[in-house]
Amino acid sequence: MDAHRDLLFALVGESRRRDLIRRATVEAADVRRAEVLDLTGPAREHLGDAVAAALAVPLATDLHPITFAPDSHWRGETHRLCDRPAALSRVVDELGELGVEQLLLVSAAPELEGPHALAAPRLDGRARLGEYVHSAEVVAVRDATMLAVRSVPRVFTIRPAHNPIGPFDFTGGYDDRSDRPQGLPELFDRGYQDAYLQFIDPVVGASGDQLSGVQRGREPWRDR
Repeated sequence: MDAHRDLLFALVGESRRRDLIRRATVEAADVRRAEVLDLTGPAREHLGDAVAAALAVPLATDLHPITFAPDSHWRGETHRLCDRPAALSRVVDELGELGVEQLLLVSAAPELEGPHALAAPRLDGRARLGEYVHSAEVVAVRDATMLAVRSVPRVFTIRPAHNPIGPFDFTGGYDDRSDRPQGLPELFDRGYQDAYLQFIDPVVGASGDQLSGVQRGREPWRDR
């Protein structure tokens, strides 16, 4: 919030660590040092700050303060951090620069299917804020997916077709379409099923079939 920029908390393999900071010009490299916190180095102490900042909702909760080390780029200053849903595109762009070959985007926010799918608006403040966060996440996932397919060879998106539970419904929600309450355990179970239906069965399962064909001495494309 104070520095008017994103902070990137990164944890990558040893072979790609140098690519986090390395840039063509000195000025660009200096900007990278201001934004990137390598969690495999001294910045590992800020892992808790990264989680707390991701849970801080602008205007709704207090911003999370983070105090940098005196020998860091920010020279011991304390800055305030919060979540920015649109930062997902920035994360995808950074992963593309590191040469990531496969990307999984997991979201609890379904897109609106089309006409005749609107739910009755809720009047409490928590639900109104949740509607905004939900809408922002839907757009962020869509934009990030469009960006990812240009730089990452394999992109998979896992998300529900319908989810009546908002971001701040910590005890569950009420589903207007089926006229019944829905709890968090059911949402977790649906997420587990979505992961299997949308990724594990069609992608991992298919890869396993091809692998078994190779192990038996047959060419995978002949088994299709």
